[in-house]
Order: sequence, then structure tokens, then C-alpha cells
Amino acid sequence: MNLRYVATLWSLTIALLVLPSSSLAERTVAVTDVHGAYQDLLQVLQRSKVIDNNHRWTGETDSLVIIGDNLDRGPDSRKVLDLWIRLEKEAAKAGDEVIALLGNHEAMNMMPDLRYVADEEFAAFIPEESKAYREDIYQDFLRYSQREDNEESQEAFLEMYPPGYFGLVEAFAPDGYYGRWLLSKDVLRTVNGRIYVHGGISPQLLSLGLSEEELNQRFRNDLEQYATLYHELIDLGLFKHYFNKGERKQVARTLLNGDIQSRSLNRRSVLQKAEAFLDTSESLMLTTFGPVWYRGNIYCHLYSEQETLDKALNHFSAKQLLVGHTPDDSRLVRSRFDGKLILLDTGMLRTHYNGHPSAVVIEDDSLSVVNIDDSSATAPIPDPVRKPLYPNGLNDEYLSDFFNQAKVIKAKVLDDFYSNPIKLTFEHNGRSHNAIFKYLDSDPNMQQKKWHLRLGNVADRYIYDVAAYELDRMLGLYMVPFTMEYRYEGKSGILQYWIEDSVSRTQLIEKGESLYSFCNTQDAEDIMHVFDWLIYNDDRNTGNRLYSTDNGFLWLIDHTRAFRVKNGLPEYERPSPDYLSPVYRSKLEALNVERLEQALGNYLHKKQIQSLLIRRDKILDKFS
Repeated sequence: MNLRYVATLWSLTIALLVLPSSSLAERTVAVTDVHGAYQDLLQVLQRSKVIDNNHRWTGETDSLVIIGDNLDRGPDSRKVLDLWIRLEKEAAKAGDEVIALLGNHEAMNMMPDLRYVADEEFAAFIPEESKAYREDIYQDFLRYSQREDNEESQEAFLEMYPPGYFGLVEAFAPDGYYGRWLLSKDVLRTVNGRIYVHGGISPQLLSLGLSEEELNQRFRNDLEQYATLYHELIDLGLFKHYFNKGERKQVARTLLNGDIQSRSLNRRSVLQKAEAFLDTSESLMLTTFGPVWYRGNIYCHLYSEQETLDKALNHFSAKQLLVGHTPDDSRLVRSRFDGKLILLDTGMLRTHYNGHPSAVVIEDDSLSVVNIDDSSATAPIPDPVRKPLYPNGLNDEYLSDFFNQAKVIKAKVLDDFYSNPIKLTFEHNGRSHNAIFKYLDSDPNMQQKKWHLRLGNVADRYIYDVAAYELDRMLGLYMVPFTMEYRYEGKSGILQYWIEDSVSRTQLIEKGESLYSFCNTQDAEDIMHVFDWLIYNDDRNTGNRLYSTDNGFLWLIDHTRAFRVKNGLPEYERPSPDYLSPVYRSKLEALNVERLEQALGNYLHKKQIQSLLIRRDKILDKFS
């Protein structure tokens, strides 16, 4: 046998093993989150050479990947789906492929959860809507709500069920025209070593250990079962069309608990359907940690989410993950993890997002951006280590300018704290923000004096809060709120931004509450743990760990008793982390005497800096 032939055959075999379930396209175009923006979509596809001026497949693209959310909010969602269905056929005839993936809004329309459907989208289905069925539902509405048939009731019904509502519901049912098409689609696909999925890949999803094929089948099965059971329970009279997802579960539980007395509903077959519906509604696939909803890859701290991303890429034998689902204020294509994650949602529906319709083109393994508003925006822009990067969205530069110009309009001594700090309210140009002012310094100018080990290691100094802030920024953590030196009423001290809408760990424990977040609290505390090791912080407690109430992000305050001259690592009751991200490691490795003295020399003694570097080396050894 020809050796060159054997070598070629072996190379192809290896390529197929590395890229399971993937097409081998030379030119791939990816779009996402169209949301019924049909006209702008056409422009994007034309600029990307996917379609010609007659909106026909050009044959210049090997694979077009549509990463979900074609529906809701925009007026022309049906036109968008019809375009994909047509292009899918035209591409197949040309030997190319259209890969339409499911997004959360496709799933919502099938479930059905129609919160975001525009009236124009409903109206597109008026021709398919049964007048008799609509009248039946109206009569049931009158009976159930004990209303009279009058103009007020008719208006209330129209508000609840716009014209075309039931036509849309039927079209997206599992046996409906669009429902059948969607249920033939995947939720995740690998193309040439790149994973495409609408939301993201969560640790919970990875823990299932599913292959690409198994994941897609599991999602389709769960979505189809939920939608099928929903329609069956509607027909049986257990559900009403206007029940939201939570109300459906509540009614199903009520039935199973025996609190609904109905001969027709208490039959074994109905109870079994209600139980199956509850089980399916709790499926990971259909929750916020499933592949069409998860936002952790985009929002969570790079130093913890890196592990999830690397595991996902390794699990699916890929080098890059491309997602939609989450635009940001830039309305541009972005990247994270040194380009391993590409964020494609740029808010194509201008009327809702005021975005920049875009596509990503991958040709000869090179990725570029097509932005129809800005031809110079050809590459993804890097995202910060977590989003939002700053508490309440207020960056360091803004707060520095604000506090340097603003006037104090209110002061409150916090006498329930040992050092009696003062909460100050500032106002400038019609804006107001709060900050805490600390001024306790047990050993003024200690950094310039001969080091006294015993006294130095019990010092309580406001200036250490500035040192912690500066070091936090050097390490790229962005977990310490903005901090600056400040004088108030003749006292030298520091200002630290008072994080609004936050709660301490102590408060959460006392109330027995927890915060919802895409991001694992333990992961954030692992990052904190390494930081506390580094600065020898033996005063970390539940009171100086703050969490944003809207996203659960962790913020670190109160470092006035840190930076001890101790060469060992402090021991804490909480578990030690077992992962150190490559970026966190590189930031730690970059620390040296010269950099630290330049940044922290005004706050720390040379002995403290030397001890910090010794602890740094021990931290790196722990993770080697």
C-alpha cells in the first residue's frame, strides 16, 4: 500500500476523532439573536456572502450556524424562520448546510412561555387560528373568572390573548409546523473544533457527562415532553393558557396532593401526566443552568469560570466556544479567556436593543466580524474578568473624579464598629454616592520606621485598605471596591465606595437566605481565599464579605488588619481551594519587589512586601 496514502488516511482519521459530530466546513458564518429583525438580518447575510441580492443561497459559505433566539420582541419572527427553512433546503442542494440551533426563545415558544412575543408576531398567525377554539377559550375565560360577556371582558380577553395567539401556540406545538421543525434541531454543535451553543456550558451540564449527541437528544426529549404534556393538560382542563410556568407547577402539585376534587382530573392517567410534567419542568436542560439559558461563561469571574470553560472544550474536543444570548452595552462581538470564548449577541433588533447587526465569519480557521454599521469592527473586543466589573457599574475613574469634586452632605458615625468609621454621603452635579471613611491608624508611618515584629503584626491601619485595593487591581481581581486616601474634618484616612444593594454574609446567615446567581459562591470565595493567603488576612469574617443582591457577586472589604509579617499561610475554617486559574497564577508570578514597592511602598513596610512574596511562592507551590 502507498505510504503517502496511509499517512493521509491516518491524518483524516485523527481529525475525525478530534472533532466528533462536526462538519468540516472551510467557510463558516455564524449569526445569533435575530429576534425578528428580518430586514437587518438580510443585510448581515448579504454582507457575509451567505445570500445574494435576491436573498438566495450563494454557495460561497460551507456552513451557516444560527445560534438561536430568532423569535420574540421583533415583528418579523415568522419571516425569519421561513427564511431559515428555505435556506436550509437551498444549502443542502448546493452541498452546504444550515445549522439552526435552539435558543431559549425557541424553547419558550414551544413550552409555551409567550411573555416576550410582540403583537405583530401573534398577528402573523391569525390565518391559522381557529375561530371556534378561540370562542371556546373565551367562554371558559368568562366562566372561570365569573365575568359577564361585555366590552370590558372582551378587552381583558384581548389583552390576555391577542389575535393570532392560539394560532401561534398551535404552530409551535410539538406536532405544529414550526414545532416539528424546531424539534429536529440541535442545541449544541461542533464545527471544525468550535462549539456553538446559545447560552453556554455550565458545570452542572458538564457533570452529566453527556456526549454531543446525547446532550442534543436529552434536550429535545425534555422540551418535547414538556410541550406535549402541557398541551395534554390544557385539553384535560387542568391548565389554563394564561398560567405561567410557576403556576403550572403549583397547580400540578395541588392536584397530586389531593387538593383538587374532580372526577375527571383525579384519574390515574391524569395524575401520571401531572407527575411527569413536574419532573420534566425540573430538568436541568430547561433551567437557567441548561445550554440555552446559562450566562456564567459570560458573567462569572474569569479566575473561576476558566476551569468550566477548559473542561467544556476538553469534553467536546474543541478549541473555542461561541455563544449568543447576552449582549452588553458595547453591542459588539466580544471575547473572553484569551479568545477561547466568543460572544456574538450584538443586539440585532435595533428597536429593542439599539444594537449593531453582526455576524462572525470563520475562513481558513481565521475569525473575523462583519458589522453592518462599522466596517472597521472586524475583530472581537476583549471583555473584563467578570461582568459587571464594578459594583453598581461605577468604575474607578468615575468614582475618583466624583469623590474629589463632590461635597459631603451627610455624615453618620457607625459606632457599632470598633473603629467608629463614618458613612459619608456625597453630592455633585445632581448625583449622590455613599462611601465609608476610615481613619484609625494604630501605628502612623510604620512603613517608614524600623520594623517591630510584635507590634507590627497587631497593627490596625486604615492605610492597608488602600494597599489591598491596589494589590487587587494588580492581580486583576476587581473584588475590592474603589478605595482612595482622603481627609475629612482634619483627619487623614481613606474613602471606600459604599456598595449599594449589597448584603453581608452575616445578614444572609441571620435571615437564613441565599442569593441567586449564575456564579458559584464557593468559586468566588476560593479566589478570595488565595488573596487572603497572600496578604495574610486573619480578619476575614462574615461581616466583611459583601454580595450584590442582583447577581450574587462577592466584594471584599475591611483589610485594616492584614499584611502581617508571617511567612506561613494562615489557616481558615473554610475549605482550601483546589484550583488556581492560569491567569491568576501568571498575575501572582508577575509580582516582584520592584513592582510591589512602587505600588505599595507608601503603605507597606519592606518587611511586609518580602513576607508577601514568600507567601506568594508557597501559594504557587500548593498548586504546582
